[in-house]
Amino acid sequence: MKNHYYLLALSCLLLTNCAVTKTLKFSQKDDDIIRTESLKHFLNENKNPKVVLRVNESSMNVTEEDNNDYLFNAIENQLLSSGFIVRDRQLFNQIIENDENNIDYKQLKEKSDTDLIIELTKLNPQVMYETNKYYDQKNRERIELSHSYQKYGASVEFKVVVINSNEFAGVYKFNYTPCTNGCVISKSMSELRREREKKANDDKKGYEGVERNELEIFIKNATKQLVTEMRN
Repeated sequence: MKNHYYLLALSCLLLTNCAVTKTLKFSQKDDDIIRTESLKHFLNENKNPKVVLRVNESSMNVTEEDNNDYLFNAIENQLLSSGFIVRDRQLFNQIIENDENNIDYKQLKEKSDTDLIIELTKLNPQVMYETNKYYDQKNRERIELSHSYQKYGASVEFKVVVINSNEFAGVYKFNYTPCTNGCVISKSMSELRREREKKANDDKKGYEGVERNELEIFIKNATKQLVTEMRN
């Protein structure tokens, strides 16, 4: 009878719905930063620079129906809270697009009363992270032989130009890596099978990427880090 219970428990673990606790962990992807000493010097001399955010819409890896104004507003609000004077980006674009103002950067500075252009050159909320490793309840690394786990991360890239000197002053790429502190999942074998079946169907459909609230937090933190890196 005792052996019967042991076999029953083993069968439960291998074949049925007994849950297994697993934690996913991804290593933080390094940021990529190229900066100039002249930008640091400029910001040391100008504690409250006048900046404008420009957006390269063609480099936004998002669906057409998405409204990204909340992200742009988050960037501008963070710049404001960091002591920058933020110019209206639509008004600045009108100055740029006006044929009569197809002028050099020095004149552009005078007409727009702006010191720096911070261009959002790339935004990708659909950076895929995948692993077949997980950690059990005792924090031991395990390998999944027949299944892998996927999580969306994100990346954003800024370019900075000093208007007065028309100087390309830096490129700053920041990465959001999911589950750096661990994402706990607890799924049975049957649930994993259903997930794989669902994924096979979902692969034929569009996908969203990082959730809106996560993306907004990432953008705010990336902008805060951008300011820090520009001034250091």
